[in-house]
Amino acid sequence: MNNQIEHLLIKKFVIKDKQERYLTFISKEKTRQKFTSELYHFRDFKWNLFREIPGSESESNTIVTKVKSIKNISNCYVVSVNSEFDGKVISLEEAVENVVGEEGTILIFGEAEIIYYEGEAPSRRYISI
Repeated sequence: MNNQIEHLLIKKFVIKDKQERYLTFISKEKTRQKFTSELYHFRDFKWNLFREIPGSESESNTIVTKVKSIKNISNCYVVSVNSEFDGKVISLEEAVENVVGEEGTILIFGEAEIIYYEGEAPSRRYISI
């Protein structure tokens, strides 16, 4: 696990009242699951930093366009309830092909400059603005 990038995620995108709680969860492998288990219905983001991706819009295209418009980022870090992907650094292409669509997942691009969150349906796909 990359505590540094997860720490950035929490500090930048989670409401202040919940930051210490989540930082404590991610600090130990034993309690990390308490954080990831909340990802299906995560309510503690600073939602003003996100926009919902409507069903008519392709999340894959939205992610690629956003990432490529900011800087040349080729990888992302994954936080997910799915242990197959959780804690891994993967390519942008692999993320779009294999991880997008996984409910309970956050993709972190760069130094948490861009994040993509996918919760449980409906109204579940968000990208940072």
